[in-house]
This record gives sequence, C-alpha cells and structure tokens, in this order.
Amino acid sequence: MKKILIANSSIFFIFSLFFTIYFLGFDNLWFNKTNWLYGAGDLTNAQLSWQYFKNDIWRFPIGRNPNYGLEIANSIVFTDNIPLLAIFFKILNPIIYEKFQYFGLWIFLCFFLQLTIGYNLVKKISQNKIFSFISSFLFLLCPFLLFRLTHHFALGAQWLILYAFYISYFIPPDKKNIHWILIIFLSLLIHLYFTVIIFLIYLCFSIENIFKKNNLKDELLSLFYKIIFALITMYVVGYFESSPINAVSNGYGIFKIDLMSFFDPQLEGRKTWSVFLNDINGTNFEGFTYMGLGNIFLVIFAFFIFLKIKLQRELITQNFNIFRLGNIFVIFFLIWSVTTNVSFMGKEIINIDLPKYIFALLSIFGSTGRFAWPVIYVLIFFSILIIYKNTSKSLSIPLISIILFIQIFDISVGVKNHKITKVHGAMVGGNDPIWKVIEKDFDIIRTTYLYNNYGPIFSKFSKIIGNIDSLKTDIILNAAMDRQKAAAVRYSLIKKINNNNLPNDTAYLIDNLGHLKQLKMQFSKQNYGFFNRDDFWIMLPKKKLLMNKNDISELNKIKIDKIVLNQKYNLNFRDKFLGFGWSHNHNKKGVWSEGSNSYLLLNGSNIEENNLEMDLSLTPYKGNKREDFKVKIFINNKLNKTINLNNKKNITQAKIKFKNDKKNNEIKIHFEFSGLISPYDIFESPDARQLGVLLTSFIIKEKI
Repeated sequence: MKKILIANSSIFFIFSLFFTIYFLGFDNLWFNKTNWLYGAGDLTNAQLSWQYFKNDIWRFPIGRNPNYGLEIANSIVFTDNIPLLAIFFKILNPIIYEKFQYFGLWIFLCFFLQLTIGYNLVKKISQNKIFSFISSFLFLLCPFLLFRLTHHFALGAQWLILYAFYISYFIPPDKKNIHWILIIFLSLLIHLYFTVIIFLIYLCFSIENIFKKNNLKDELLSLFYKIIFALITMYVVGYFESSPINAVSNGYGIFKIDLMSFFDPQLEGRKTWSVFLNDINGTNFEGFTYMGLGNIFLVIFAFFIFLKIKLQRELITQNFNIFRLGNIFVIFFLIWSVTTNVSFMGKEIINIDLPKYIFALLSIFGSTGRFAWPVIYVLIFFSILIIYKNTSKSLSIPLISIILFIQIFDISVGVKNHKITKVHGAMVGGNDPIWKVIEKDFDIIRTTYLYNNYGPIFSKFSKIIGNIDSLKTDIILNAAMDRQKAAAVRYSLIKKINNNNLPNDTAYLIDNLGHLKQLKMQFSKQNYGFFNRDDFWIMLPKKKLLMNKNDISELNKIKIDKIVLNQKYNLNFRDKFLGFGWSHNHNKKGVWSEGSNSYLLLNGSNIEENNLEMDLSLTPYKGNKREDFKVKIFINNKLNKTINLNNKKNITQAKIKFKNDKKNNEIKIHFEFSGLISPYDIFESPDARQLGVLLTSFIIKEKI
C-alpha cells in the first residue's frame, strides 16, 4: 500500500512540476526570478507586499505591513501573498535572496495537492487505483482554477475545498475535529474566502450530523470552539487591522455567476478557454466558472444515468446518504453564487431588492461567483461516483479516459492563452538615475491621488517600486483599504499644497495632467524639481537643479488649456480642466467635488472680452441636509461668490461673473466647501468621500 502511495505521489509530483514549468516557464520557477511578477496587477501586489513584509521588522499582529501603504497600510492577509508562506520565508530571511519569490513553488503545490486530494476522494469510493488516477485530473484541469492562478495566487488553493469534502465524507468521527481545525487554520493563512467556504461546508456536515444523531447541543458547542479558534488566529495574523466595514463593497448581485456561466468559456475582451464552445454573454470576472467540455459531458452523462437507474445501496456509506449532504452543498452554494439578481446569458430575469443593511452584510463577501466552486467540485465528484458505481470496470476506465481526453483537448487553447510566462501589463524598469536620487534622498514616495483599492499607475510603476522598496509608499493595492483614511490622505495633501507645506522627505508621483498643471502653477518658481522620466512625472522638493533640458522643455509644454466662448465642456474624472479635489462618478457623466477644496484650471488667452460669465451645471450631494452646507468660489484667490447649497436643493446652474485678466490669462477657480458629509456618515454606503457637488459641464460666455 505504501509503495502504491509513493508511486502515485511521485507521478503527481513529476506531472505537477512539468505542468508548472509549462504554465509558468522554467526560468520563472526559480526563487530569485521576480521580473515576471511586475506589471500584472494582483500578482504584482502579492510580490511587492511580500517584499515589504520580508524587509520589515517583526511586529504584532505578525501580519502587519505598515511601510506598504503608509496611512492605508494593512496586513498581508489582504494583499494576496499567501501569509502561510510569507511568514515562513520571513523567518528564513537571513539566508534567502534579497529579491525572492515563492509563487512558483505555490503554483506547483496547488497542482500537486489538487491531484493528490482528488485522487484520494475518488479512491475512497471506487477502490480502483487506475480509475481514481485518471479521475483526479478532472479536478485539476478546471479552467476556473487555472484562470484564478493567473490573477490571484491565493485563490489557486481550491484543494482546500476538496480536503473539506474528504473530511466530511471519509475522516472517522473521532478524528474529524482535528482535521477541521487544521483546514480552518490553513485557509485563514491562505485566503479568507476559503475559510468562509469551509465553514459553510462544515455547517452542512453538522446539519447532517444533527439529523443523524439528534445532537444539536454538541454540534453547536463544537462550532463555537471552532469560531473562537478562527477569531484568535485572525487576530494574531492581522485580519482586524482594518475595520470590517472596509470589506463592504457593491459586489453582491454584481460579481456573481450567470445561469450559463458553467458553459461560458470566455470573458469579454479575453481569450477563450474552449476549442469547441463559443462565448456566451453575461459572465463577469468573478463569475467565470467554465467547467471544460469534458466535465460538462461527465455531469450530463452521470445525470442521465441517475435518472434511468435506481441508486444502489453502495452509495450509502458511513450510515448516511452522501447525496443528502451533496444536495445541501449544491443548493446552498448555488443560491449564494447566483444571488438575488439572477441573470441568464447576461439578461436579468429576477432581481429581488434587499434591505440596505442586509445588502451591506452580504456584500462583505460580494465576490459571490467564487461560491460556485464547491458546487462544481461536488458535481464532478458525484458524477465520477455515479459512473463508477453503475458501469462495469471494463467500461468505466475507458469512459473516464475519453472524458479526460475531451477535457484536455478542449481547454488546451485556454492553457496556452493564459500561461504566466511573460509580464502581464505595461511596465517600466526604472533605470533612470533620478530613481537612485529618490532612493538615496527621500524616505517616502506618494501618488498625488490616493485611489481606493486600485491605483491606475500601480501596475506600470510596480517594477520601480520593486527596485526601491526601501521607500515607504502609498502606491499599492489593498483588498480592505480604509476608505476614511484614504480620503483623509487626499485632503491632507491638498491642504499642504495650499499652505506650501510639503515635507522635504517625500517624492510625489503625479497622477494626472490636471494635478501637474496645478503643481506647476504653484511650485515651478520655487525649489521643486519636475522630472519627466519613464513616462511618469515626478515632483521632488529641493531638487530643481537636477532638472535636465528635456525636463525643462517638457514642463514648458504643460499649459493650462485654452477655452472658447459659448462652447459647452462636459467633464469626466481626470479631465484636462480639473485640478485637485475631484473624484469619479462611477463611469457616469460628471465629477464629484471631494473634500473642502476643488479647483478648475482655465486659460482665457483665446478670449478678447474682459467681462465674462461662467455657467456651471452642478448638483449638490442630496444626502447633505446640513444648514452650513455652503461653497465659496474664488477666482485667482479672490472671493467671487458664496452659495448656500442646502437652501437651494433644486439648483442646476450656478453663474460666476469675473474679469479676464489680459496680463495673466490663467484662471484658477477655487471651490471651498463647508459642512460636507459622506455617504458613509449617513449610513448610505461605505463611500467615505466628503462629497460637495456633482459637476457635469460648464460654458463661458461674454457678460452682457
């Protein structure tokens, strides 16, 4: 028996190694190779957060990572870097490479464990080693598993789901608890979504136990102990470094599966995972759960067998019906993954509105498409079981082999299209000498717009951050960003700019041209250097003398945009006329003023007239009922007008009259708000932005 186990493990080891090399590339497998991890969004975030964690001192909770994010820093549990390995290799930091990655090892482990646990699941039922061996590959070659490894390393640990099934079905009752504790511990040190899935599987198992033994009290007590253990582990690792409210998103009902997602091999704008099947509209990123044509045939074939024949007594094991437990799994997880916003091929067919507090609670784990994974694995497992129990040995092995061949051939194009052998996105290497200056003379590098969760410049800038990770930075990704802290950082920066009080130890990566224009207007005549390097603009205090001819030339080209009389200008986030203090409107028309200060930057050199009138189309934030909700409007630092927004709820147009200065055609319009509140303040949503007005457009006319 031991020889057979060793032989199977050896085969799985060899296959997993070669598949990892094919999937990842031979060079990228080595611990000291990190370039492939930059420029790839979440994968990059995993590597950079690990680098900062590795190079930092030990703290408590042990997952704290304050230099990676500064004010919005959190724990490594929210940056997809697999805390289990991050903590282990940090212990080995004195003897490992300075630039070190373990994600190649992790992919290999995921492949190996998926095969091994899948094999043992089937073998417990079939007792047929060849059949079990072939069947195990159907658990591994699932497109939704392989696809996840190309975007979120930690979510490749779907072997945890198989392990939870194994515990539920096959571990003796007197040994179950220790296995449940182990898997809960592992899941918390890998990804919280797996912990949720495992607890739900455990609850299904407990329900079965209660029906069987009528031991409600014992089961509740056991559940209580496991929850206490989980909470202690979460505290020690660093899950509570962020408020739970920061986990709330708008995901529930959005990041779900479509009723056809199991059969949809392609996401919009991405390459297909199927040789045979065409794209079906409706599947979003989190809802990608294509099974592969082989697994689809497997389930359909087993379903017809299930309908035609009477279930044999052999399906009853360990004094309980595994189908009863399987039904609980399927129904529960399917309902959660579909959500109350049910769609078929992208078209909404059912939408049940939920009370906002229930909606907020469910949105804590808003990526509901992930909860379809247990459904698929249950379907695969039961289908394999049905085929084995209801066909002869001489038929079951050829049949499962044909199904596996179809699966391999069908997804071969997807594996080829989605290999992680190259850098995923645009990236710069940071070889310019200015980066060495920043590394030597500065302690911090910030962006001029701290974006909630995903900074647009992050992927492109990631290689540079990786090379100068001695710097503290807020240019990061974070799955549980404190929205209030992020907003406070944005407002603090604007205040420092207004007061001409920027710290000398901080370099600034300029987010957009509007910010650059405003910074140039205020600081270019002072001892601030503006550097156009590697497709980025950087502003450095006390470094003006380091600007070269190209920096000076490119900075001189940066002008406030000219305006034309009687032309309507529609505005969107990062528009050319917008300075600091504006935020997005979730891809809709217009921009929100955010914080106490917002700026429009205009150039009136095209206008001959002296007396001008500006019509602004704006809508005050409807949730603000305060009496002191006002805006003061300054033109080139002179107060022009004060509007009481609270008493003029129906306002859609604001008029500003001003003179066009022939000596200085640059027009800086400064909106200074008071009495602001955020949607978070009034429990409307987790949005912590202090919103003033939604500005959609403006027109400048000659004053008659």
